[in-house]
Amino acid sequence: MSNKILIVDDQPGIRLLLVEILKTEGYVTVCAKTGKEACDLVEEHNPDLIIMDYNLPVMHGREVLQYLEKTDFDAPVIIITGSSKDSLEKDVDFPFVTDIIAKPFDIHNLKKMVENTLVHSRS
Repeated sequence: MSNKILIVDDQPGIRLLLVEILKTEGYVTVCAKTGKEACDLVEEHNPDLIIMDYNLPVMHGREVLQYLEKTDFDAPVIIITGSSKDSLEKDVDFPFVTDIIAKPFDIHNLKKMVENTLVHSRS
């Protein structure tokens, strides 16, 4: 069974890029444009991994993380951000946030990060 990955970003180009990259690696993808939509899709699809922008409309990334914490979500989350990684590390101190990656990101590094994160989450 393929891993299901929820991609959350308000930029259509980033969502499309991530879908294309991850589909070629054999993953099933689901997309959201806003934090609120992401929370709804988590309930509906129960993804194995979330790749999420931090600065989201309607419901900010921090609010999404707080929602996930309240619902005992146990899959990993990778944060992608236009801000510096260092500026977010204290703000996203949640046990399920496994990585923070700054935009623009290296596609090969992201693929390895996704694979490693999913392997470790299964064990």
